[in-house]
Amino acid sequence: MAKPRLLVSIKPLALIAQEVVGDKVTIDTLLPITASPHDYPLKVSDHKRIREADLVLWVGPALESFLAKPLRHLPEARQLSSYLLKGIDWPDMDDHSKHNHSHDHHHDDAHDPHLWLNPLNAAVIAWALAERLATLEPGHAAFFRQRATAFAESMGALDRELRSAMAPLGNVGFAVYHEGYSHFVHHYGLRQLAYVTFVPEQRPGARHLAELRRVMAEGGECIFSEPYQRSEHIDALAQQLKLRQGQLDAIGSEKITTYPELIRRMGQDFSACLAHR
Repeated sequence: MAKPRLLVSIKPLALIAQEVVGDKVTIDTLLPITASPHDYPLKVSDHKRIREADLVLWVGPALESFLAKPLRHLPEARQLSSYLLKGIDWPDMDDHSKHNHSHDHHHDDAHDPHLWLNPLNAAVIAWALAERLATLEPGHAAFFRQRATAFAESMGALDRELRSAMAPLGNVGFAVYHEGYSHFVHHYGLRQLAYVTFVPEQRPGARHLAELRRVMAEGGECIFSEPYQRSEHIDALAQQLKLRQGQLDAIGSEKITTYPELIRRMGQDFSACLAHR
C-alpha cells in the first residue's frame, strides 16, 4: 500500500515533520529554499501536488498568502495550519517594539508568523501533526505519538542549551534584515533594535533607512543579512558605523538536514556576531 503523502509549505516544517513521520509517510516540500514564503507564484504542477496530498502542513496566510486560495478547495481534514494551533508561544510585540524603534509597520494581527524559530513551538507543531496523522493512519498512531513525545523532550533540552548560550548576549544591540526573528529574539531575551525591511520583497524607503542609521548609531553593534537577499544597504551602513556583520537563515541551507541543526545554527550565527566584542 502506498504511503500517505504529506505536503509541507517550507523546509523548516519539513524538518519538524520528519521527526514525527519516520518512514511511514512521504514528505514533499512545496517551496525551494531559495524562494520567499511571503510571495511565491504557484505553478500548475504545484496545484496538482496540493490536490493530491493526503495532508498539507503550512504556517498560515500570514506567511504563505499564496496558499490561502488553493487550500480553500481542500477539506479541512486534509490541511493543518501551525499558526492556528493552541499552545504556540507568541512574542509580545508591544514589548518587542520598545526595543525596535524603527518598527513602522506591524503584522496585521501583531503575530510574527515565523513561529518555528522557537523550539518549543516546534514541539507543539510535532504534537499536532502526530495527532492528525494518527487519524489518517490509525495503525501507526502509537508510532507517531511516540516520536512526537521524544522530539518534544529533545526540544526542551535544546531550549535550555540555547538559553544558556544566549544569556550573555542580551545587552548587545543589533538589526536584522527583515522583521522575521521575533520568536527567537524574544524567547531568548536578545536586543533587536531595528530591521532593514519589514518583508524581503519590500525595499526600504529613505526615511526608514535614515531612522535605521540613527538607531544603530546610538546603540547598534551588529547587523545581519540573509541568504538570497540584496545587502547593499547593510554593507553601506556597516561601513559607515563600523558595525560587525553576520548572516541569519530562517529557512536552512541544503547542508541543514534536521530541525535541531537549523535552530542551533541560528544560535551560532547570533553568537558569532554578538559575542565578538
